[in-house]
Amino acid sequence: LAELALRSAFENFMMQTSLQGLAGLQVSRLIIGEFSDSKRLQDFERGLLNGLCQVQMEEFVFIYFGKFKDDTDSLFNCIGNVSTIRLVGLGLQQMAQVPVWSKVKHLECKKCHFDEVPAKKLSLFKELRVLRITKNKGLKNFEEEFEGLSNLEVMDLSENRLTFSRCCSTQFQNCSNLKHLNLSFNSNIRLTGDFTNVKNLLYLDLQHTTLFGPGS
Repeated sequence: LAELALRSAFENFMMQTSLQGLAGLQVSRLIIGEFSDSKRLQDFERGLLNGLCQVQMEEFVFIYFGKFKDDTDSLFNCIGNVSTIRLVGLGLQQMAQVPVWSKVKHLECKKCHFDEVPAKKLSLFKELRVLRITKNKGLKNFEEEFEGLSNLEVMDLSENRLTFSRCCSTQFQNCSNLKHLNLSFNSNIRLTGDFTNVKNLLYLDLQHTTLFGPGS
């Protein structure tokens, strides 16, 4: 299949059992989840996506789901070898544990519940080339550093509420291939003039973000 969409397709919390029936499926894009106005958003449970271990797919979209609580770390168990993952409208407050064998090249986290950029865990996606963390209303802090993402070319952190005082070299240790950095539509960012770790940067977007100089 080119695409299989299963939004609002599972009744009575039967998703885990139903996904096991997809074993052997080959699909370019698989979409699972609910709609934003759904009144029956269920919480994520450990092992919920285990049925996807036997599915071959290029892109996985997990959209509009409830709370994750303590079961977050099983999220990537069976989708870590997918090339593109899009997480949209999830009650995800912390990034899940990343498998060491991850093959993810494109990751998007949109309208999730982060309050800080989870750079440390995201740095375990060693094959990552495009990272987008956008439209997270509670995302204010950028204290952790991205390290060793030598393949990363595009970083989009737009439309959050980020406030941080060091931009931009210290946030991107050994991310020398970064070319596109989007920090537009955030709160307050202090520019230090240090771009040592992003020497190949071609595009920097700071539109609609309040900027401060080094001595401000």
